Amino acid sequence: MNSPLLFLLPLSMLIASYSTAANESTNDSVVDEKSKVQQLFNSYMTKYNHFITNQKLKQSPVLYADQIMLMTGGKPVILTPESMNKGVTGFLNGLKEKGVNKVAWEKVEIKLLAENIALASNVAVRYLANGEVYDRAGATYFLNKNPKGWEITAFALHKPESTVSFLPKS
Repeated sequence: MNSPLLFLLPLSMLIASYSTAANESTNDSVVDEKSKVQQLFNSYMTKYNHFITNQKLKQSPVLYADQIMLMTGGKPVILTPESMNKGVTGFLNGLKEKGVNKVAWEKVEIKLLAENIALASNVAVRYLANGEVYDRAGATYFLNKNPKGWEITAFALHKPESTVSFLPKS
């Protein structure tokens, strides 16, 4: 009678250890992919600040997919990376004319939806030369991972208070 129990107990412990190892491997992969998405947003800010300082938009690394959907208060628009970069330079020139000399992320929250799909909801802060906050802006991004890495495929501009939180509820 005890012999099946002697067999099942070690078997169940073995299965539990494999399950735990698989979960740890999955968690490591999620953390690694989130850090790659975070790096994309670090590069994003580096490009913006480089332009504000040097009036030149760096072409590398590539941030955007071959087609990007931009959603604002009006109708969504599909852009190419070239037209996106042209819009970004105009936008950043406008900020610079208003005295903005630095942009930084206040918040970057990332949620992986699949191996190759992520959402990010961020708040950017724009600073004047004297360190005062000029304004804050929110944006939520769809990202896709392809063989070249993570790229922004769509984003919506909105109030900073409208960002999405992916943190666990306590």
